[in-house]
Amino acid sequence: IRYGSQWYPFKLPSKTPSQNNVESYLESSAPHLLTLCKIISECTLAGDDAVAIDTVIQALIHDNATSMSMDLALFCLTTLWILARKSDQNKRKIIFEGLAFDAISEVMQIYRERSTDIDTMACGVLWSLSMDPKDRKHIAQGGGCQAILSVMLEHTDDDALQVMALGVLKVPSFDNIAKSTLCLKGTMAIATDIMQKHIRNPTIQSEGCVILGNLAGDDTNQFVVPFSEVVVYAVIRAMLNHPDPREVHKAACFTLMSLAPSAVNMEMIRRNAMTDDVGNITFTLLRRLRFGSPPSL
Repeated sequence: IRYGSQWYPFKLPSKTPSQNNVESYLESSAPHLLTLCKIISECTLAGDDAVAIDTVIQALIHDNATSMSMDLALFCLTTLWILARKSDQNKRKIIFEGLAFDAISEVMQIYRERSTDIDTMACGVLWSLSMDPKDRKHIAQGGGCQAILSVMLEHTDDDALQVMALGVLKVPSFDNIAKSTLCLKGTMAIATDIMQKHIRNPTIQSEGCVILGNLAGDDTNQFVVPFSEVVVYAVIRAMLNHPDPREVHKAACFTLMSLAPSAVNMEMIRRNAMTDDVGNITFTLLRRLRFGSPPSL
C-alpha cells in the first residue's frame, strides 16, 4: 500500500480479520503504521467498516498518548475521511463513537504548530461528518468547532487552511443549536479578522459572509444580533474588492439583508462611507442575478 511518499508492502489477506488481531494491535506499546495499514485493508476487503472505524479511532487515541507519529495520525484522519464519505451509517458511527471528537481535537492540538496538513485533513473529516443537517449540532457540541477556530487562530496566514476551515464552519452555521455554540466561541470576530487578512481571496470572502449572515439571527429573523462596525466594514469591503465574482456578492448581499432588520445594524450600514459605492454594485448585481434565496452549502 502507498501512503504519502512511502510504500508499505504486505500480503493481502484472504479471510476476514479476527477481533484478536485488532485487540493485540491496540494492546501494543505504540501503534505501528504498517500493522494498522494491514488491519484496515483486511477490514475493507471484508466490508467491515465498523471495525475499521473503531480501530482507527483507538489507534489515533493511542498514538496521541505515545509515539505521536505524524504519518500515522495523517493515515488515521485520511481513513476516517474516506469512511465518512462512504455512507451516512459510517458518519453516525464516527459521530456517536464516544471518543472520536476528543481524538480529532487532540490530534489537531498536538500538531497545531507542526503540520497544517493534519489540521486541514482533520477539518475535512469534520466537514464530511456535518453534511447531514441532523448531525450538525453534534459537531459543535462535540468540540469540533472549537478545534477548528483554534487552528484558524494559529495559522492566520495560510490561505488553503482558512478556506477549508471556513467551509467547515459554514455548514453548522445553518443549524440553530450549532450557531449558538459558534457565537459563544467568538466565531464572528475570528471570521471577520480572517476576511480582513485575506481580502484578495474570493472564497474566503464568500464563505465568511455566509457564516456572518447565518450568525446574524435565527431562522425566523425574530432576533437579529447587533454587529460591530468592523463586521459591516468587512462585508462591504469584500464586495468592493471583488466586483466580478457572483458568489462573493450573493453572500455579501445575503449578510447585509440578514443584518438589516436590526436598527443598529442598519444605521451602521447607512453611515458607512463606502455604502454608496456598494449600493451601485449591488443594484446592478441583483438585476443580473435575480436571486431570491440565501447561499447554499
